[in-house]
Amino acid sequence: MAELNGDLRVKVSSQELEIFIQKSERQLRKPYPHFIREIISAYNDGRLRIVPTEDQKRELGELYEH
Repeated sequence: MAELNGDLRVKVSSQELEIFIQKSERQLRKPYPHFIREIISAYNDGRLRIVPTEDQKRELGELYEH
């Protein structure tokens, strides 16, 4: 495993964070920081796919045109 020497800080709503923490620990049975590391690795490897909602497509149009 690579050395864990980077730091990531992201602002999210406290409600969304609480749901994320609960779901990652209940459904995946792992602490949420481990899950975030897996998400980053999957993205970097081209294994992560995010499907936007129709509202997200309208709001962030050019982001999802590719």
